[in-house]
Amino acid sequence: MAYQAKSALEVQLDVLGALMLRDMRTRFGGTMWGYCIAVGWPCAHILVIAGFYAIRHMPVPIGDSIALFAVSGLSPYIVLNYMSRKMMEGPMQNKQLIYFPQVKFFDVVMSRAIVEICTSSLSIFLVFFVVACFGAHVFPQNSYAFCESMLLALCFAMSMGFLNVFISQMFPPWQIGTIVPTLLMYFTSGAIFVTEAMPAVIYEYVQWNPLMHIVKVCRSAFYPGYGADASILYVLMVSGTLAMIGLLGVRFVVPRFLN
Repeated sequence: MAYQAKSALEVQLDVLGALMLRDMRTRFGGTMWGYCIAVGWPCAHILVIAGFYAIRHMPVPIGDSIALFAVSGLSPYIVLNYMSRKMMEGPMQNKQLIYFPQVKFFDVVMSRAIVEICTSSLSIFLVFFVVACFGAHVFPQNSYAFCESMLLALCFAMSMGFLNVFISQMFPPWQIGTIVPTLLMYFTSGAIFVTEAMPAVIYEYVQWNPLMHIVKVCRSAFYPGYGADASILYVLMVSGTLAMIGLLGVRFVVPRFLN
């Protein structure tokens, strides 16, 4: 049988698949089982905060379930935090692979992005499963709004990831510096409180935070009538702009810088 050369697309898919498997196997402990830690770590993040609220008997701003309030607010932030940071770390941890002629810098970035999409999806599913096992009712009343919020969170997280990759390649200290804007978005997103409780002057500026709108969309899936002023269009516009800047930088600037 004559050998049939693979097309460029098949080679590209093979490279992405190999990079994804390598990333999943080397993330923790050098085994595939170690990937379970990558999935469970964000889950533990949410459960620890929810448990802290429950132990302190802190009042619930909306509804009567502290678990539901914590999960509905923290899920979008967990997606943003881990995905944008891990995408940035991917090229740094796999820089030696770029010397192989079949592997391009963009392949390393995209493989990490796909892995993080899978990881974030599994982590959120695990959070809801664990909380439900403890007897809390955390199933959304509006499944469409919840799926919409998770897609918005993934889009925004991926756009931040591309931008972080671009900046960190040009300015390596950004790997630590990115903590500042991420925490700023976290504390002004309403993930652990409701932004409506803020003074009107502060709330006016907080509305520029895309994560706040995503949190509101997510909470609207559990609390009907909440988050009517959330702007999906604004989140998409910001995500598209950041993704375009990051992708153009990764495609045209970073290769020249590396060379």
